[in-house]
Amino acid sequence: MMNKLRVGVWVNSGMSQELGGGFTYYSELFSNLKTYAFSNADIVFLSDQHCPDVSLDAQIKWRPSRIIKLLKRCFSILRFVPFLNRISAVFNAMDRKHLQKLTNELYQYVDVIYYLIPQCVYPSYPYIYTLWDLGHLSTFAFPEVTQNGQFDIRNSTHQVIQFKALMIFVESYAGKQDVIQYLRINPDRIKVVPIFPSGIINTHIKAVKPTALDEEGLFFIHYPAQYWAHKNHFNLLLAFKDIIEEFPNLRLVLTGSDHGNKKYISAVIVKLGLSNSVIDLGFVSNEELKWLYLNSKGLVMPTFLGPTNMPLMEAGCLNCPVACSDFPGHREQLGEYGNYFDPKDPNDIARKIKNMIHDGLNNKKIVYLNKFNIHSSLSAIDDAFDEIYHIRSCWGNSDESY
Repeated sequence: MMNKLRVGVWVNSGMSQELGGGFTYYSELFSNLKTYAFSNADIVFLSDQHCPDVSLDAQIKWRPSRIIKLLKRCFSILRFVPFLNRISAVFNAMDRKHLQKLTNELYQYVDVIYYLIPQCVYPSYPYIYTLWDLGHLSTFAFPEVTQNGQFDIRNSTHQVIQFKALMIFVESYAGKQDVIQYLRINPDRIKVVPIFPSGIINTHIKAVKPTALDEEGLFFIHYPAQYWAHKNHFNLLLAFKDIIEEFPNLRLVLTGSDHGNKKYISAVIVKLGLSNSVIDLGFVSNEELKWLYLNSKGLVMPTFLGPTNMPLMEAGCLNCPVACSDFPGHREQLGEYGNYFDPKDPNDIARKIKNMIHDGLNNKKIVYLNKFNIHSSLSAIDDAFDEIYHIRSCWGNSDESY
């Protein structure tokens, strides 16, 4: 392979904005990959689905046989039965034949597939895997990472997909340390591609006040987070109960879609007597979210899950103060700009949020130095592609199976 590395960027069709940061990350990176001039790589947009909103360079026609995959799995379970062993061998041969058809087709278009979000459609073809977090290992056993088979799904994925990846892209040095610690993968295979704020920080996004906020001169802090247990609304509400004793006119504005925990949190709000102090806006547009950043007394983020979080950078870029969980990844993102607290300790949360509000009222400001941006991400990807070129060029695009 003497030409440039042909990188197949996998296109996902039908992603919803209500996915939150995942959608934002994918959309922003995807649009920038279209125009960036990589030094040693050519970008090929491909998918095995019809993508009406995207002009594909290649659409993969080959489809794995679900019947063959199912039968192969069944026979692998019953592999100790002598008669079935022979039948299993037949289906294994058929599966290899189908897999070779896929390999031959992909070889026509790309040398490696780059998945922009944590997924892997074709694990038997060289690929770059994007890893955002190892939440099922790095944080507590919240329902969304342990129940309904979620732990087994995550664990089996991370025990196979990461280890087969040609390279793994993580969003911070803290994220890289997590992969080394929990998965013990060769550090040379893990590349830091910095997370970046969404396009909400750009001037073409105009701030629009949410219509539900009809109170003039609203004095508020806000938390943009979907209703998952790990988002830790509970301890934030306990802290807020304390905070409004000092700031009785303060409001807490919550935004985000429900993922099963909203009914419980709503009941906690009532039980704590906070119904008149907490405003739930649900899912909001980028224009409305930008207004919240620009007018809030501070972003609060008591999440239990890192290593990093996109809203912290958005707040910094829009000069909105921040109080957040004390994670190495958050400190990597914010430096001295953040007010850090223990997310398990409502007293500490309350104390740091009060400090943040007092600093704002006293006009004490710290300038946010944003090292995490789309330009640094693209530069890191370019460097990684150059390194991958010298690895991937060690074998050709032949019809032979290894």
